[in-house]
Amino acid sequence: MKHRVLPFLYAALLALPLVACSDDSTAPDDDGPPAPQYVGAKGVTIREVSIYQSLKRQLMVDGAPVEGGVPLVQGRDAVIRVFYDTNADYAGGEVTARLEIAGADPIEIVGTLDASSSEDQINSTINFSVPGAAIGASLEYSISILEEGQTADDNAAAHYPASGTEAVAVDGPANTFRVILAPFRYDADGSGREPDMSEATVESYRQRLKQLYPVSNVEVTVREVTPWNQELDAFGNGWQELGYELYGMRAQDNAPDDVYYYAIFNPSASFNQYCSQGCLLGVTLLNADPPDVGQVDLRFAMGVGYPEYAADTMAHELGHAHGREHADCGGPDQPDPQFPHPGGQIGVWGLDTVSLELKPPTLITDIMGYCDNQWVSDYTYSAFLNRGKNVNLPRWHGPKQRVALVGLDGKGVATFGGFRDAAMGLQGKRVQSRVTHHDGRVAPTDGVFYAWDHLPGGMVLVPVSDESVDTLELELEGVRHVLHTGP
Repeated sequence: MKHRVLPFLYAALLALPLVACSDDSTAPDDDGPPAPQYVGAKGVTIREVSIYQSLKRQLMVDGAPVEGGVPLVQGRDAVIRVFYDTNADYAGGEVTARLEIAGADPIEIVGTLDASSSEDQINSTINFSVPGAAIGASLEYSISILEEGQTADDNAAAHYPASGTEAVAVDGPANTFRVILAPFRYDADGSGREPDMSEATVESYRQRLKQLYPVSNVEVTVREVTPWNQELDAFGNGWQELGYELYGMRAQDNAPDDVYYYAIFNPSASFNQYCSQGCLLGVTLLNADPPDVGQVDLRFAMGVGYPEYAADTMAHELGHAHGREHADCGGPDQPDPQFPHPGGQIGVWGLDTVSLELKPPTLITDIMGYCDNQWVSDYTYSAFLNRGKNVNLPRWHGPKQRVALVGLDGKGVATFGGFRDAAMGLQGKRVQSRVTHHDGRVAPTDGVFYAWDHLPGGMVLVPVSDESVDTLELELEGVRHVLHTGP
């Protein structure tokens, strides 16, 4: 193995005058010697080119372009890894690796090469850090590994493609994932405890979402603190009432369609105290209908703010708000039967494009499971993108209808949660309902049921013509419930 002068870790923008495949002669410069010529380095073969925005997408293998794979997203930062082989003709000297992308400045790295690149060793490949601004509706690129020389000595195997650029379609539009953090002050035990909303903590939430979701950018803002006097215990008691509050908060703020709300609270002073006998970390209504957009008014989730688990809990719960079910890792109830990888594994190589930490496909598990060492699978990543294409872009609010909220807990007890606005055309599990008004009017209607992801039960939205409702009747799971809306 040859000694490496400079590891190929990060790409740097250089101003070296490089000319690949130039004429043998160079016109003299009155101000100094002629600029050097650069040709494909002897004894070097570019074997594979892959791009990572969170997960590996092969662009070329053994000189041939690769079609399909993990989708690419416009405006999202990336790393392009160049896998190479060397033979005895490579003398171990310094080379310049150059990436050219149409419409962007060239990126160059100077160093020496090892004998051959390997998948699991990030230092064995040439790694270009590509800013999101360079990735548009298509990616037109070329790569060369160069050394000083004459045109006759050019090594075609050290270029890809042989001439011009290779064009790759970019699947996802430029988009921003917008999240509003809603901190709750926990007054039920008299502590007035608030979750950490410092600038550094909020940034850690933003970075975790940016790592795992196929978006160009993540915007995280913090809402004012809301006092909360009801108990929220480790087994889910009281969480449904907080869900009512969060649903109403989103409607009260008239939040844009593309904004997700996330409630954060700390029911105990520490995670160990809170979770000493097992615990619930977060809850969301599974927002899976219709599959391409979900229900606008259910773009919210909630979870604890203990730093050991807060960022991953948020990413997981917002995944449910994107309609994703559980990956089968750690024993979740009713995991997604379509999840393609055993044990909730991510299935393909992942890469943190900031730290350059590799994520082996069989050792790292999907964020939608319960296991440790999480990243995102190609399956979940693609599903996030399909939802984001329809959601993470501003929309005008559509027409609203008035609904009555009915919560169903794990014991099958139904409670009235007040009146709210909801988007027209609710989709989900239909629930036969009947509304009786104070003046005796009776109106049959279909409610829509949405299940909690980590708790039994869920929430039913029952359309009403107005709030002069005396009684709600509905049948769910073969049980008839009668609720009075008054005190």
